[in-house]
Amino acid sequence: MKINDVVILVGGLGTRLGSITKRIPKPLIRINKVPFLDQLICKLIKYNFKNIYLLCSYKKSFFFERYNKKFFHNTKIICIDEGKLKGTGGALFKIKNKIKNNFIFMNGDTFFDIDFNFLNKVKFNKENIFMCITHKKKSINNYKLNNLFIKRQKIKFSKKKTNYMNGGVYLVNYKILRNIKNKYCSFEDEILTDEIKKNKVIGKFFNEEFFDIGSHEKLDFLKKKPNILKNKCFFLDRDGVINKDIGYICNFNDFIFLKDVHKAIKYLNERKFLVIIITNQAAIGKEIISESDLNYIHLKMLKSLNIKKAEIDDIFYAPYFKYSKQIKYRLKKSDRKPNPGMIIKAIKKWNIDSSSSFFIGDKKTDMLAAKKANIKFYFKSNKSLYKQIKSILK
Repeated sequence: MKINDVVILVGGLGTRLGSITKRIPKPLIRINKVPFLDQLICKLIKYNFKNIYLLCSYKKSFFFERYNKKFFHNTKIICIDEGKLKGTGGALFKIKNKIKNNFIFMNGDTFFDIDFNFLNKVKFNKENIFMCITHKKKSINNYKLNNLFIKRQKIKFSKKKTNYMNGGVYLVNYKILRNIKNKYCSFEDEILTDEIKKNKVIGKFFNEEFFDIGSHEKLDFLKKKPNILKNKCFFLDRDGVINKDIGYICNFNDFIFLKDVHKAIKYLNERKFLVIIITNQAAIGKEIISESDLNYIHLKMLKSLNIKKAEIDDIFYAPYFKYSKQIKYRLKKSDRKPNPGMIIKAIKKWNIDSSSSFFIGDKKTDMLAAKKANIKFYFKSNKSLYKQIKSILK
């Protein structure tokens, strides 16, 4: 079943950070000028969750003003006031009547870059929680549950030291909410520990990096290496890269995929690259095609790729033509390639690391736009897109 809801804890005091969190709540501390929570959300929105709930208490107005009822890509952010601090477990009381299906539960001050699509495949039998496990490292704070081991998918406590510890990301059976009381309670120390003892927690080890901002040491580390939190991306021109360039395409029947495009995109998905299309579409400004018609063509394109388990994360198009009869299509010339406007917007929206991203296009305008945005550029080769991308990433 597709997971629709993510619940993120953002209400803590962050006392270990001292004077820093007296001014601003911990999840909103800026890393390279961008709030940590923004960067976490930019990791989640590629999975097209319907809702992200932020459970707020300490300095809650900061979260309501910045996020409440706003959309990040296709995901709506909803802030919930938990009132007086109720701990990581008691905070769930306020959502028990809002969520009717299994949901992802996580902290707003940690970053565990796993493939969240995996959680859609998890099936509960008699269990209540799926727990994501990571390596125990000296640099990780020791307040997390540790000394764990996995036996036949079941999470258990070990009397001896192990290399496994809690990664702070859970898939929770929504039925567990029935037992949440309107009082202070720790999810880790009470609910989760109790469920592990009852043999009702399953899990999996993930080898991806885990970071948090719960201490000065951790925070300083991320500030020195902010690109760790960013997304890497392949920007692709459309006509001539995704589909055969036959001039203006006004009907999806004329949209002919080039060889192995779906295979190339799936390959990038598996390697955690965002895939974003950057395309000029002056046909709209010239009134050859409407925006709704273009969006329909793109919708059909996305569905055709999805059938083959390949996903494009976003599409930016420039409908502008300087002689358009409609004034709105004569504006925003900075978006039209060779200008880098669309790429810059994508970088900001998706928190993209330019230094680890690429652009493949078939025209000089693509090259110039990439150069202005400091993105490594490659002209579309005679190879299939799949073979070209594989050679780039060797």
